[in-house]
Amino acid sequence: MTSKLNDRLLIAALYTSTFLCLVDLSSVNLALTAIQAQFNSHLADLQWVIDSYALSMSSLMLAVGALSQWLGRKRLWLVGVIIFILGSVICAAAPDFGILIIGRVIQGIAGAMLIPLTLAIIVHHFTQANRKAREIGNWSSFSAFALIIGPLMGGLMVHYLGWQSIFWLNLPVGLLALFLGWKGIAEDANQQKISFDYLGLIYSVIAIATLTYSIIMVQQAHLGYLIAFSFLISIVFALIFIRHQKHALHPLIPRHLFHNRIFLRFNLISFLLGFAGYSSLFVFALFYQEQVHLSAAQAGWLIAPQFLMQALVSIGFGRLQQSYGALSLLRIGLLISGMALIAMISFQSNSSYLLFIGLSGMMGTGIGLIVPSSSTLSLHTVSQADASFAAAILNMLRQLGLTFGIAVLGTLTAFMIKWAVTSLHYPMVQAQLLAFHVVVAIMGGLFLAAIWSLRKIKQQECVAPISST
Repeated sequence: MTSKLNDRLLIAALYTSTFLCLVDLSSVNLALTAIQAQFNSHLADLQWVIDSYALSMSSLMLAVGALSQWLGRKRLWLVGVIIFILGSVICAAAPDFGILIIGRVIQGIAGAMLIPLTLAIIVHHFTQANRKAREIGNWSSFSAFALIIGPLMGGLMVHYLGWQSIFWLNLPVGLLALFLGWKGIAEDANQQKISFDYLGLIYSVIAIATLTYSIIMVQQAHLGYLIAFSFLISIVFALIFIRHQKHALHPLIPRHLFHNRIFLRFNLISFLLGFAGYSSLFVFALFYQEQVHLSAAQAGWLIAPQFLMQALVSIGFGRLQQSYGALSLLRIGLLISGMALIAMISFQSNSSYLLFIGLSGMMGTGIGLIVPSSSTLSLHTVSQADASFAAAILNMLRQLGLTFGIAVLGTLTAFMIKWAVTSLHYPMVQAQLLAFHVVVAIMGGLFLAAIWSLRKIKQQECVAPISST
């Protein structure tokens, strides 16, 4: 096989797996109303459709680096694709809501493998600096493209073929990815079993999962004792995890990174991006379908401008960074997204589509600046030796922010609706609209508050350590 053909097969395989993960992540939001109708689900159930995927993904991402050095990147990537196909088939054929959630958890486990491994394989395969940078840039652009396609394609498929179709699509696409990866991805030259903090991973997964469960299920008052017990378990295992990390020989997170305050601030931004940015898709999908009474396909078209602007801004980020600096762009992005979300308080069920599209595009412009700038700044505040840990932490916190965002904002929405109906005697539609306004105001406020957290950081503080060893 020629080198050029091998490169093309590898790129095609990685793009196909990226398509699987990202399109699935965004398109499922458009299926929530249809899923709710079929299974007669509550809002808390719909939160689990998204959170079960994000939770398993964020909990396991830190383990992928060690596993890939043990099993090899190609083998672990192929296993990830197979697991993703399995999870998708389970979701598509789910006879009840519980089986659907099991399928989503399995998909999330696969996503935890595929997303970080894709970048690792690109970095490992393309050794020339210019080619490596070009392929990473091309992959980032394709990722943004996949996020645009997700709402559009997902909305159309749900509307015309049913919500199960978005999961059945993963079967042929996944099989294609397997074939391309088997042919195009090279085996690792050396594989070795390295030390890994398995106990730390278990403690963190239990703490995150029980806390998420407690937040979502607090809507079910009759489960009070179970919720309290789950919350207590989350606190206990969080404390055990912290203590374990202080004494572990090979902790999940290098201890000295906790003393890097600038790094911690940028990772707080990453968490807020997931909490207030990525989780917004859940909020908007329900708003457009339940309050504006649009079909899934129409809702997809109204959400798409956010991802379109995010993609366009991300593509031009390199030139913008040379002129303004990543730190300034991060502040501008936070300001734009925050103002767009707060302006969405003006949304009504009969508002102009131009208003929906304009503010959605404005928010996407801000996120298009936040994502690459926060990534660049986070990696530039650590040494080269810690870069892989920093990248894993960055991605984990974004997914964790999404997990908690869905849990907290979804639960807040449920409580706001109940309070408005029982205490203010609002009709259900008006109560839902009030809850939506409160939620978008909170998300916007968090973005604006994040600007304040960066007030004392200077650009020169974010570049020096990257060349150290």
